[in-house]
Amino acid sequence: MAESKKETPVDYQDSNENCHCPICLEKVRNPKNLPCYHTFCESCIQTYISSTATRTDNETLKSIECPVCRRCIEAPRNDISSEDWASELPQNKLLLSISVDPGQDENKFCLFCKRSEKVVPAKHWCKACMEAICEDCKSLHRNVPILQNHQIVNLSNIMEVNSEIEIEESCLLHKGKVLDLFCHDHQKLCCSVCHLKQHKWCKNVNTLEDIALDINRDKIQNTALKYVDLEKTVNDILSENLNKVSKLHTRKQEICLVTEEKVQEIKSLVDNAHALWLKRFEQNHADSVGNIELASEELRRFSTTVHEARTMLQSVLKSGSSKQLFVTNYKLQNQISNHITRLKSLDIWNFSEDYKQNNWDFLIQISNAKEFEDVVLSKLRSTAVERILLSAQDNILQRRKTMSQKDWMKVNLRKLSQIELPEYAYYGLFVHDTRVIFSFTNQHSLKIYDISEATGECIHTEKCQDKPYGLCHSGLSLNEIYVSFENFITHYRIDAAEKIAFTKLRTIQLKEPMLAISRGPTAAFAANRSKRMICSLDFCVIHISAYKPEAVPFVSSSLVSDLHSFIRDDMVIVVDGNNKEIFRSTRHENLRGLAFDLEDNILVCKHKTTKLKQFKYGESESREIGLEGMSETYNVILHPAGEKILVLDFSKKWCIYQIS
Repeated sequence: MAESKKETPVDYQDSNENCHCPICLEKVRNPKNLPCYHTFCESCIQTYISSTATRTDNETLKSIECPVCRRCIEAPRNDISSEDWASELPQNKLLLSISVDPGQDENKFCLFCKRSEKVVPAKHWCKACMEAICEDCKSLHRNVPILQNHQIVNLSNIMEVNSEIEIEESCLLHKGKVLDLFCHDHQKLCCSVCHLKQHKWCKNVNTLEDIALDINRDKIQNTALKYVDLEKTVNDILSENLNKVSKLHTRKQEICLVTEEKVQEIKSLVDNAHALWLKRFEQNHADSVGNIELASEELRRFSTTVHEARTMLQSVLKSGSSKQLFVTNYKLQNQISNHITRLKSLDIWNFSEDYKQNNWDFLIQISNAKEFEDVVLSKLRSTAVERILLSAQDNILQRRKTMSQKDWMKVNLRKLSQIELPEYAYYGLFVHDTRVIFSFTNQHSLKIYDISEATGECIHTEKCQDKPYGLCHSGLSLNEIYVSFENFITHYRIDAAEKIAFTKLRTIQLKEPMLAISRGPTAAFAANRSKRMICSLDFCVIHISAYKPEAVPFVSSSLVSDLHSFIRDDMVIVVDGNNKEIFRSTRHENLRGLAFDLEDNILVCKHKTTKLKQFKYGESESREIGLEGMSETYNVILHPAGEKILVLDFSKKWCIYQIS
């Protein structure tokens, strides 16, 4: 059980740092929260709203973009003024509680009495009311039932005033309700109404009070330390970008100087050509520097998000209760994750590195082409986002590490959600913890379903010009996937957290048709109706073998090793990256889709049964796993973290199961 109070480590010696408003850069006054959890002075956000609010596409509600993360925030109603909008934003009570100073003038007199136009010295502090009170008002608290549970401390004791702070967090969906539960199945904070409507049947729901008893402060302290490293990483990148701009400026000046010297030699012939060349060069230079500066501005905004998160988390670590620490850490991690997702979606990371002038003989150029040859611009893709992800990432790999500690030959599967499909979809994939994607060949579309409820709902349809087939992830990120269209593969980035958006990153033309595709740490694996192929990570074929599936081809690559599996002659076959056979199961009828688990055991669907067959890797041991809600299992997909699993039922539905 975690202790309620712990000595502040030396690593947090700056934890008293004040939270500053990102707009005025001063200590925040009357703090107000936007829905993205960024905090501003009420007066600052009011001024920002009045100067930037615009109409949305439907021309009914005004909206603003958060000054830090650029998330779109809609007004609560059509005719609201900027003053009312700012006033109605929720107050950051946690920040107010953390920053209480008993020595401030407003805390020297009882605020209860002041409202009755009385001036009475204050001697106590009510943590629930967050106000200074006198002796009489303290007695009033003891006599009024609704006030009797309020914690009252001596105002002169700053340690008591600023310790064990705990704020009731309001539910954003249900007015008047507070967040007091957490659903581990769907990773959501809940109020009592949320629980009744959405999580009634979830089996892993705990009260925040129970969670607070076992909160691991050391782990969250490590998260706060990681925010320090993350902020330093961003600032290092910003410094590097300034150096890049300086280098480009210097090289521009050098090239322009040499060019000008040559121009002077043949000035009478080339004045007009020089002017046109310089205009093009200036524009290319402005575009190059502008792109770096645009990326730097986005990184500064992200640095502000990280700085705020670090400051808030360190403050709560010092002054907040365990329950408050859990809620604040959860909210801040979601805030940073959403901001990183936005950074990844921006097409601004191809940076200019240098300029090169291939031909200095302008006389020949003007004689032959009547214009100067343009300066050659070399570009290099920035690794800023990848470095940020490397600093921030504790998600898939850490979660996978936790799940890999299980004995996978003994895990249980508990049904979470079910999706009814309009037609057969043989291939699916997780693109978010509560979002899955399926390929529909007849409809030429990719559909995304929300699985946060017991019955999954289609929330987006992406039309395709060709038939989509197999799907696989392109790395550790859930939202970057490859989709096979038989003769080519398209690499997509999918924003699936809030508004669904597809971004096509590139298209790979194939020399061999591919229907089923999978991708491991070092190689890819693919199959069509006559061949199976081991490929490089960009699907260039390395080994090819004859292969004739019973029906739809299914293949799987291990998440943790260089192994690949498929079904042949009613047996599970496992090969390595050199196409050498490693494992062959005994013969079983009606085997279909398959997937590796985190111990490289094989989960296989047995068509015409309600079960999964699990073969222990390298041994003859196997078992059958019964599945609630199944009639005929046909394909199986494992979440990259190993926490959930998708199983296709041949009756046109998919079921999602929690692994425990």
